[in-house]
Amino acid sequence: MRHRVLVLAVMLVALVGFGCSSYDDSLEEPVAEADHEGGDTDADDGDHEHGVEGNERDGYSKPDEVYAFLGINEGDTVVDLMAGGGYNAERLAPLVGAEGVVVVERGSEDFQERAVGGDLSDYSFAFVGDVAEIEDSTVNAVVAVRAYHLFADVPAKLAQLHRAMVPGGVVGVVEVRLNETEGHNMESHRVGEQTVIGDFEAAGFEYVGESDILRRDDDDYAVYVVEGKTRFHTDRMLLKFRKPAN
Repeated sequence: MRHRVLVLAVMLVALVGFGCSSYDDSLEEPVAEADHEGGDTDADDGDHEHGVEGNERDGYSKPDEVYAFLGINEGDTVVDLMAGGGYNAERLAPLVGAEGVVVVERGSEDFQERAVGGDLSDYSFAFVGDVAEIEDSTVNAVVAVRAYHLFADVPAKLAQLHRAMVPGGVVGVVEVRLNETEGHNMESHRVGEQTVIGDFEAAGFEYVGESDILRRDDDDYAVYVVEGKTRFHTDRMLLKFRKPAN
């Protein structure tokens, strides 16, 4: 019942105050989070990624494997950060089931319409403009696909995530890998693993480990997108963090 009340309340706020926002995931620019309309949780992997749409993208993004690595379960409350067109949110909904909730941060207007009165209306979604709107200690998992590199204030964002999560809750981070362990290059939209790990540990999270399921050895680690090459074809890290249980 708590989930249902939360969903209805946040949906009403979203539809009245946030529902007018939209985002074209395929046109990502190196801008601050505050100026980035709707989303990069899968800004790298939006619903329309240079001709790769919907289920065609699954072979690159491997969502089921990513969610399994994070340990997302039925009944969980999961946040899709900077959700945009809702690629992950749509796939997370049947995974968490009728008793779970997918909290969609900065989802597009089209996705909100599908979730509220369209083909996804059987599932529970809550729409927020920012993690700061989520209640304390209510989130079991966070999916941040190509979102971290756009955080305008990384410490502030991670502090809000930490506050919103239950003890033992997990965060999964997917980012395009820099060819160095540290750094944040917005020209190539790449990040070093140790930069991400250091930021999360400074925010009070435990680093659990990394999966190689999104690694690609044919990446030249140079450009972001060129003709004939998309963000799907880049070498991406998948990192897992946990809020300590005590």
